[in-house]
Amino acid sequence: MSIPKFTKNSQPNNRYAGIFLLLFVNYFVLKAIGELDKVQELRLVEMEPKLQEVYSCAESWEEIIITQLDFPTDIYVFIQKAWVKNQAMAKQSNITLAPKIFAEQFADMFVESNVTNP
Repeated sequence: MSIPKFTKNSQPNNRYAGIFLLLFVNYFVLKAIGELDKVQELRLVEMEPKLQEVYSCAESWEEIIITQLDFPTDIYVFIQKAWVKNQAMAKQSNITLAPKIFAEQFADMFVESNVTNP
C-alpha cells in the first residue's frame, strides 16, 4: 500500500502550521485504532459542513481525509495492523505504555511517517 508523501513544512515548531488537514489525519488515526475521544468525534462531525464547503463535497470528515490524501479504501486495516504491531513491540521490550499517551504518540508517528505538510 502506498500512502502519498508531501514536502515538509519549514516550521518545525508547529507541524500543523498552514495545513490543518494534518490535525484531522491525527484524529483519523485515533479513530482507526479506537482511541478517539467521543467528545472530539462529535466536534469533528459538527465541523463536517465547513469541511464539505472547503473541499466542495458531501462526504464525512473521514471520507474527506481518505479522498484528499488518496488513501486506499483499506487504510483503517493498515493503521490497525500497525497499531497492533507497535503494541506487541512495546510488550516484547517490557515497555509499559499509558494507553492514551501511546495512542497519541502512535498517531503522531503515523502521520509523520506517512503524511507531511507541504
